[in-house]
Amino acid sequence: MPVLWGLLGIIFYIYCEISLLVEVGSALGVLPTLLLLIAISFVGLWFVKLRGAYTLMAVRQQLAKGELPTDAVINAVLFILAGILLIIPGFLSDILAVLMVLPITRTLFKLWFFKFFKSRVRFTHFTQFRSGQGAESEVFEAEFTREQDKNKWIK
Repeated sequence: MPVLWGLLGIIFYIYCEISLLVEVGSALGVLPTLLLLIAISFVGLWFVKLRGAYTLMAVRQQLAKGELPTDAVINAVLFILAGILLIIPGFLSDILAVLMVLPITRTLFKLWFFKFFKSRVRFTHFTQFRSGQGAESEVFEAEFTREQDKNKWIK
């Protein structure tokens, strides 16, 4: 059943995207609409490139301080996802991308992001206890003699 809901959601998204594209195209005209879509795609490409470099720098700075860069990584994921949504032709994806970039709505996306991964990622911890003789030592006593293989050296 979840697959059916996912499929219906994708179909509904595509329907809304095409409907919005037709409405904007009929209001602005075909050529301005195409130019707008191309310009927004270039902005998305620039955004992904710029944010990738900034994220690498922010992660390095936080790691140098000894901190976990979770906030920087989540911000980077949201910004890069927004850039990818800007690259995808369509105005609904562009609206969603702008919402991901705005600081007010970005916190909502962060909360959803944490909730999404917290419900799907499980951390387990295994502990192994050893008892009995030899539990404290890893040293084994043994004797050996070295035997040379006479056929090893070919004359």
